[in-house]
Amino acid sequence: MSTFYCEGCKLTFENNQGLKKEYKDFIYGPCWKYIAYCPECNQECSQKPAPKPGKAKSDLSNECSSGGCYGPSCNRF
Repeated sequence: MSTFYCEGCKLTFENNQGLKKEYKDFIYGPCWKYIAYCPECNQECSQKPAPKPGKAKSDLSNECSSGGCYGPSCNRF
């Protein structure tokens, strides 16, 4: 099952019947992507990209230890 995101109504939904859409990109030439139609507004939607491993959000304490802040909450001083 694939996850899709609708830009129109900001809905994330799953669909197991995505359609393969072929198109021609100006830079890359012939391309394809999977699309589905939103169940709310019937707009064409692209697949939602999966989060990249290792790209976790950092917290403030981690930024301070790496030299990323100089504010009053920083533990460097």
